[in-house]
This record gives sequence, structure tokens and C-alpha cells, in this order.
Amino acid sequence: MTFNRHDDPTSVPRGWASSPRPPSIDDLLAPKTQVVGDREDYLGQGRHDVGRRIADDQVELFVAGDPAAALQVEIERHSPAYVAMHDIGTSASLRLLGSLASAAESHVQRLSIRRQGQGVPLAVLQFVEIPVADGEQVRVYSTDANADGLSRVHIARVLLAHSQLGVLLVGELPPHAMTTALMPLADSLQNGPWPNREMLMIPLGSGTALATQAARLQGARAVQIHVTPRANKPRHAWGYIAGAWNRLQGPGSEQALPVELNRAVAKPTTPPPLAETQPMQLRNDPLPIANPAMPPRALPLPGATRWQGYVDRCVAIKGAVSCCVFDVHSLAPLAAAGGPPTADRLAQRGAMLLGHFADTARSLGLGATRIDGTISTQAHHLLLRPVPGHPGIALHLVLLAATGNPTLARMHLERIDPPA
Repeated sequence: MTFNRHDDPTSVPRGWASSPRPPSIDDLLAPKTQVVGDREDYLGQGRHDVGRRIADDQVELFVAGDPAAALQVEIERHSPAYVAMHDIGTSASLRLLGSLASAAESHVQRLSIRRQGQGVPLAVLQFVEIPVADGEQVRVYSTDANADGLSRVHIARVLLAHSQLGVLLVGELPPHAMTTALMPLADSLQNGPWPNREMLMIPLGSGTALATQAARLQGARAVQIHVTPRANKPRHAWGYIAGAWNRLQGPGSEQALPVELNRAVAKPTTPPPLAETQPMQLRNDPLPIANPAMPPRALPLPGATRWQGYVDRCVAIKGAVSCCVFDVHSLAPLAAAGGPPTADRLAQRGAMLLGHFADTARSLGLGATRIDGTISTQAHHLLLRPVPGHPGIALHLVLLAATGNPTLARMHLERIDPPA
């Protein structure tokens, strides 16, 4: 069930933070050399958050061993104050993060935990950052990590156990199923370590038996567990979370969170231009072409290609239950049909498997080959293959073992033309 702080690359330089005036044009055009005495400040690790920022919505953490254990070490080292949301019988935490981000026309951010020297992430966590009055950022994580089954459980436990506020989003479950679903959490509370002392249970269903379940969890360890009224909409759930956080911070705290969902996440800012731009004169003469009979063909852009029709034809193959076309480098799904699994999971796990296939081929001395893999289980076949003519784009197709044939499916895929 369960993150270093770094300067935002769009923020102003360190020396300007205390200056009463913004930097001038001269400062920007002729910056002065500064000696940075702290390695972590130079690398963007000045903030007490987990991971090193590599983009506006991407953070990375490189580890040498188990991702959950490495995550716990980083959290204990930097002691970040954050909120962890965990799902019980539902999948609402990721939807709530999406609602928070979309209200500000922003994106849900990702923390990728990678093994040192390898590009494929061991786990991917999703979160949003909420700015507070003292200039800090409070992260709100979902414990629904994209990782293998055992790592997901351990990562969720680490996130919840070390959060300043743990939130349980509880779906509509019968009493016996609720007890079973909460049993791993009760074991973690009892066996520890569990620094967290404040938890919130938010029923998304009737929640009639939550008070009894909360009392049982509290008996396992001295943790205050508060049960809220039913949350019918994301804004209701966020209101309860922000209210509980603000109560912990005390009145007038500069760490208080906005209780309105549409004001929580900051809107992305675009820096103003320093100078007006002027249109350049267009050339009327055509550029020379080396071979007029065979003009060069530009590589297709993933974001400019319409993939839905291609995916719809692929998922029509006999036995297919789910299909996704995704960008191998960004792990972003470009189009999907069918399901489950979801498009995000197909893209992320597909990219991870393709990375493992490539590493295995290299370690066996097979060289750089075209990766086209099939994995068969008792109930399903997974087909992974690059899309011809589109470098960096791959297809992940799931077939039912009872009705689908991977060999025939591969032959059908060869006959389906991808978009130009």
C-alpha cells in the first residue's frame, strides 16, 4: 500500500529568490558565473521530495535494489510531507488525481523508479503537486503503482506508512469482502514500521460498516482513523482530504491546502517573450532534392498520426480482447480498444517487456534485432511487436487462449496496414 526536492527548471536562479525586483534583460542575456557549493543544489535536489525532475511532469529515481526498499530509504532521508491515497475495492485514486490536474488544465505527474544503468522503469507512481503559501509543494500520491504484483503491495505500504495523511478510498463492498480487503493493511499496521498517525476513510459507496472497520484498524496501532460522510463526486472527496490536512497543520498554517478542487493544482505558466518576433521572408525557389524521382520521406510523428482505426482493426482479430498502440519512449498510449487491461497498463508493461527482450538478445550475443515477442499463459496470449514504418511505436495485443491463435493473429497483423 505506499518520495528529494529539486528546483523547477522553469524557476528563477537561486540568487534572485531574495531579490525584491525581477531579473533584467541584461541579467538574462549576460548571466554571471556562480560557484555552487552544494552538489544537491546543483543537481536540482534542494527540495525535500523524492526523485530528480527531468521534465515538467516527469521525476526519476534511480535505485540499485528493490524499488519499495529504495523508496523507503529516500522518504526517510528527505522526510517529505505528502498525502497518500489508497484504493479499497475501487480505482478512484487515479481518477481523483486526474480531476485535480484537469481542473487546472495540467497533467498528472509521474515518478519513475528505474534500476541504475537500465531505461525500463521498475515502477511508475502518479501524483500531483499542490502549491502552498510558504512556497513549498505538497505532493498527493496514488498508491496504485504500475509495477509487478509484489512490488505494488510493498510500494503502497511504504507510501501509506510514511505519509503525513493516509487516505483510504473505499468502494461499495459487502462486510466480509471489506474485512478481507483491509486485512493486508491491518497486518502492516500491526507489524510496522508505521510512522503515520493520521488516516482518513472516505466511503464512495454506502459505508455502513466503516466505523467498525476503522475501530479494528485503530486497535492494531495507535493511529487516528476518521470516517467521513459519503463522497459522491471528486470535489467532495478532495474537500474531505484538504480539510483533514489543514486540521493537522493547525489554524493559519502556511502549509494549508485549498479545499476547492478547481483551485488546488496551479495552472501551467508560459514565460512571456523577451522580444517581439518578426516574420522572415519566405523563399520562392524550391529546395534541391538529391533524387527527384524518390523524394525523401519524413519520419511520422506519433502525436500527428491517427491510430484508432488501426487499433480497431487489430482488436477485431479472432480471440482478441484488448489492444493498445503506444510510444515506447514516453510510455504514452496512442490508441486502445477493448479491455481490460487498461491502455496505460498495456503501454507501460509492454514497453517494459520489450526492454527485457532487447536486453536478453544483447546478452546472448544476438545483436540488435527486431523485437517481436509472444508470451503465453493458461488463459491468454500477449503479442508485442513494433509497428512497421513507425520507429518507436509498438503494438500490444491480448488474445484469449481458448479462442485465439498467436500464429494466425500475427499473420493477420501483417495484413493490416498501419496509418501512413
